[in-house]
Order: sequence, then C-alpha cells, then structure tokens
Amino acid sequence: MRTIGKYKIVGPHVDFDDAEVKQLVLDANVLLDIRDFYFNGPARFAHLESLLLEFPMDRRKFVDINYGWATSELSWVRGKGLDPTRRRRLIHAADHVLSWDSRRIEREFANRHPPERRDRTWPGQSPIATDLVNTDPRILLIAQYGALLYLFQLERRRAERKSRGREWALMQTAEWMTNTLGVRTSYVFALAIGFFAGSSAAQNDVRRILKFDGSETPDQIASKCWNVAWDILMTGLGEGLSYGLLDGTNAKAAALVTADKDPTLLRAAVHLGGLITTRTEKIPFAAFGMELHASVTQDAVDRAFSMDYSESILRFSRDPEDVLRQVARAVNDLEIELGVSNTTSHDGWMLGNSHD
Repeated sequence: MRTIGKYKIVGPHVDFDDAEVKQLVLDANVLLDIRDFYFNGPARFAHLESLLLEFPMDRRKFVDINYGWATSELSWVRGKGLDPTRRRRLIHAADHVLSWDSRRIEREFANRHPPERRDRTWPGQSPIATDLVNTDPRILLIAQYGALLYLFQLERRRAERKSRGREWALMQTAEWMTNTLGVRTSYVFALAIGFFAGSSAAQNDVRRILKFDGSETPDQIASKCWNVAWDILMTGLGEGLSYGLLDGTNAKAAALVTADKDPTLLRAAVHLGGLITTRTEKIPFAAFGMELHASVTQDAVDRAFSMDYSESILRFSRDPEDVLRQVARAVNDLEIELGVSNTTSHDGWMLGNSHD
C-alpha cells in the first residue's frame, strides 16, 4: 500500500502492488482537493501536485482515472437529491486537471493564481445537459447503510448484549441482514465482528470508522452511516473492478486513491477470500481480518456468518428488483423505528408508490 504525500493507494488486498494498476478510483477527498486547487489556487496543495505527477497524461499509458463515483458522493445528498451546481464544478475541474501532462502540472502549480482564472471555458453555458443527470446512488448504498444502522441499533442494546454474550450479537446481525434486509454485506459483517466480538484494538478500529460517540441524534447517526456506506463502496470497488464482479465490467486491476484512513482500516478488516464462478454468476466469499476477543472463537464467527453453497446460489438467483424493494422497506422501517426524520426513501423510492 503506497503513500504519495497525504494520499494512500488502497488496492483489492493489503499486499497489492500498484505498479500493476490499470484503473485508479479517486475518493471524494481527492476530488475535493482537485476542485479547490482549480478554483482557489495552489496554496496548501503540494501533496496534490505530487500525486498528479505520478499519473500525468503523458506517462499514464493504460491507467484510467475514474472520478465518477466521487462526483456522485459529493453532489448527491441523502434526503435531498442532486446538487447540479456542485456537480458541474467538480466535473469541470477534474476534466481539466486530469488532462494535463507533467509539464503543464508543474507550470500550473508554479502559478500562484488558480487555473480557473485562465480558463476561458468557465462558466460557459449554464446549465448544461450533463449537469442535470440525476445519478441517484441509493441503489448502490442502501444495503450497506441499512446494515450499519442496524449495528447502531444493536449497539444501543448494551444490557441485552452483555447478558446474552458476544456470539449472540453476531447471530442477531447475520439474522437481520439475511432475513429482514435480504442482503448480506461482508464489510458490515467485518465491522460487526470487530465491534461486538473483537479485541480491544479491533474495537478501536471500528470506532474510528463508525465514529459513534453516543451523543448523536437519529439523523446525525443516519448521516454517519451514510458516509461509512460510501467508504465501504469506494473501498469495495478495488475488488469489484479488479475481479470483474460489477455488471458490465471486465477484470482490471484497480485501486482507490484516498486521503482518508478509513479505507485502509476497511481493507485490513476484509478482503476477497474466494470466488465461485458459474455460467451466469461470480459469487464472492469474504475473508475477515479482525482480531477476535479472547472469549470468542473462530468457530463462533463461522456459525454466525457462514452460508452453504446451495443457499448462496439461490440468493444470487433472486430478482434484483424484488431484493431492492425488500432492502428499501427494511431500511425505511428501521429509520422510522430509530426516529430518523430525513429518511432515505423520503420520496417513496422503491416503496411501491409513483416515485419508484
């Protein structure tokens, strides 16, 4: 895992060599740095210059740089929708900066004025058609978000967890994800292991990721869970793109570029442990890296989260629309139970009304 200034390159596994990378996914914090540099100037962005000089257009060869996911994270607000003005500034800055060769990068960073002042194409026509594309990310995030909300609900049941034991909390997590949510997410499984059955070090790592402090309102908890769901999605793209697990993609070694520590912790917590390939599907199996509490055995973790091959095949054969509706309803019910006012399906999304 290489570091360039304040940025880290996080691959699909902890031993990933980014010399073999074919696609870089920019995290939201990197895209914000690009935007702020472009519109405000080079002060405070020496780390960004170092990063860009590692992958300039003239030496990039076959490496693609993807900032679409980060654009979606930064321009789509849970409970509100798309902010086209913000989206436009992000795309304009990234389009320009990522097209520069090494000489242009050095020249632009040597100029104390922001590149935007020398850009005759900005602001141009407003709005433009691509500004109005509503790239709704809920379909990608809602399962992770809902599972994280459930961890919060279970965390509040401290007395019950203490009386029933650590394995019980793992079983509850697995049962809710499997039968109520309808989706099993390995990253949240890993966080549950660390949170409820991990060593002191593992529990501290999970607390750093979740950032629960006990004083949050329900809507603040929902916002934190949404942010962590984005961290999980961005980190998981390393496996998804590298092993061709995403629909419509071919396997291509990929890594996340981030200034955040959380993806590094997530990558240490879980990675792809195995892959079963059928004629129509690729079924991934996770390997967890969380250190267990002395009172918890690996057998206990396996009992909680294991699923046999035939059941996995059956779950992968379900209609995706039916699964998404189940997830949306389970999340909506949990949000209401917890007192979240700014619900994810505030517009009726996937709940069966005219806004689907």
